[in-house]
Amino acid sequence: MRFFTLENKLVAIPLKYGIIGGGVSIVLFLIFYFLHLNPLVNIKMLDMFLLSIFVFFALKEFRDVYNNRQLHFWQGMTGGVINYLTIALISAIFILIMTVIIDPELTTNYIISRIELLNANKQTLVDTMDASTFEKALAGVQDTTGLDLALDDFLKKSIIGLFLTIIIAVILRK
Repeated sequence: MRFFTLENKLVAIPLKYGIIGGGVSIVLFLIFYFLHLNPLVNIKMLDMFLLSIFVFFALKEFRDVYNNRQLHFWQGMTGGVINYLTIALISAIFILIMTVIIDPELTTNYIISRIELLNANKQTLVDTMDASTFEKALAGVQDTTGLDLALDDFLKKSIIGLFLTIIIAVILRK
């Protein structure tokens, strides 16, 4: 089963970029953390940029260096999925460790900031939905755990990564 060995560049190159991207994600998280900016809230836009950069360069290196400047759509999707799932998994594990073991107060601060945001927009939310839906959303935020935050990060990066991979695979296809 040569497909699952590191000799297969379609796996190895995106995995390498995914591990590096996961490390960069951790560094960005720590920068926000030490600057006392809530990294669970403020890093979301950088995540999109980070994913697109690492998926692009992983697929570009595979195409240009190892695949005779050709990239089939299925190769782009395979490499992109390996890449963004690696980044998402590393990031989610780090967030879980940070919010459960190292600094559980991060979760508390996240809950407080989300409750403040909900209360600041209460009237708009009640007008758009209804009061019971607002109360359910408020209760849901109050029950947030570190595992919830890690899973949320993993799912958001995975969904964003999927859409970015489709676009990048089409752009790099030749």
